[in-house]
Amino acid sequence: MESNRPVNAPSADHNNADLLVWACYSMGGYERWVDVEELFLKAFELGPNRLAWRTRPDLPDYKKCAKALQEVEDPKRSDHLGLFLKNGKYTRKLSEEGLKWCESYRSILAHLYGGGYVRSQSSSEAGRLISGVDRSEAFKHFLSTGKVSAEIWLIADALQCLPNSSRAVFMARLDGLQVAATHNGRTEIVEFVRLLRAHVEEEILS
Repeated sequence: MESNRPVNAPSADHNNADLLVWACYSMGGYERWVDVEELFLKAFELGPNRLAWRTRPDLPDYKKCAKALQEVEDPKRSDHLGLFLKNGKYTRKLSEEGLKWCESYRSILAHLYGGGYVRSQSSSEAGRLISGVDRSEAFKHFLSTGKVSAEIWLIADALQCLPNSSRAVFMARLDGLQVAATHNGRTEIVEFVRLLRAHVEEEILS
C-alpha cells in the first residue's frame, strides 16, 4: 500500500516494525516477493530476543511477528505505511519508497539490527552522546564555521573514542550519535555527523 504520509526515521529504540522492514531488505525483498513466514524467520534471526517465545528463546513467536507486520501496515496508526507492497495474504516486497528508506538509513539500521542480541539505546545513553558532542570543541567549531575540523583528536573527543581507534569504532560511534540526534530532533548534530562521516571515510581512515 502506497501512502502520501511521511515515514519517520528509524527509532533510536529498537522496535519490531523497523526490524521487519530491515529484515525484508536484508533478504533481498526489494528484488523479489517473499513469503511472510520467510520474512518472520529473517527478522527472528536478526533480533531473536525481540521475537522469541517467552519460554523458548530458540523459537520465533508467530504472534509477535504477525503483530510487527500489522504495525507496518496498519492504515490508521502506522508510520511505516507504504514501505511494503502486498501480493495476496502471505507475500510481501519492499516498495520503491521502502527501498529508499532502507538505503537512506542503512548504517543506522545495520548498527541496530546487525544480528544476534539487539540492545536498545536507552534515553540516558542518547543523552550522554548528545551532551558529549555539545561540549566538544569539534562541534563548537562546526556551529561557528559550518565545517568540520581536520584534527583527528578533536573528532575522537566529540565521538568519545580514542584518536587511534579503528575505522569500525569511528563508524559505530557515528551511527549511534546519528540515531540519538535524529530521535531527539537535533538536526544540527545530524548534519555534523554527515560531514564527519564523509571526512572519516575520505581522509582520516581511508
